[in-house]
Amino acid sequence: MNPLSSRYRLGAMGVYWAAYHRPNVHTCRPLEHPMREHLLFTYKFNLGHLESLVKDLTDEQMVQQPHGVVNHPAWTLCHLASAANHTGMALGLESSFPADWEEAAKTGGEPSADASRYPSKEALLAELKKQHERVSAAVAGAETATFAKEYPDEGTRKYLPTIGDFVDYLLSAHEANHIGQIAAWRRAMGLAPSAG
Repeated sequence: MNPLSSRYRLGAMGVYWAAYHRPNVHTCRPLEHPMREHLLFTYKFNLGHLESLVKDLTDEQMVQQPHGVVNHPAWTLCHLASAANHTGMALGLESSFPADWEEAAKTGGEPSADASRYPSKEALLAELKKQHERVSAAVAGAETATFAKEYPDEGTRKYLPTIGDFVDYLLSAHEANHIGQIAAWRRAMGLAPSAG
């Protein structure tokens, strides 16, 4: 069987491959920006994976911290939505992330088991989806020269020198890291790997 076929199944990943193998989330022309197309594919794929990982969870479960696993799904979704907002800002968009969510989402913050400190799962997913859509459109429409510009924050620039480096990391590896955290959290909770 052709491993690139939409029918091909990679264990639990098969459902995501089938759903997202031909995303239409942007308007850039593939011949001009082929890697941008692949990056946007990954970004949409990540969103579907995140949605599947929390699909069966209650708001109460979303903040549980089993066996010392601190980064629970409520914090993770809030953090990823905030990170997406910052990615959009790097591409020239205005901030649209709810100001009263910032404390709960901040990098290096201590996730709390208090559900009242976080929005509902439904609200978190809606915000994450909104931010994904904004960022996808901004990435697709950005001038190529934008990605070569120096990233404005000096501290971040030590690791991600350009806007392109920052965008690439946030849309791919950063989200993948947190997807892995939720997958590990599900195992610690005694749940199936995915609600897919």
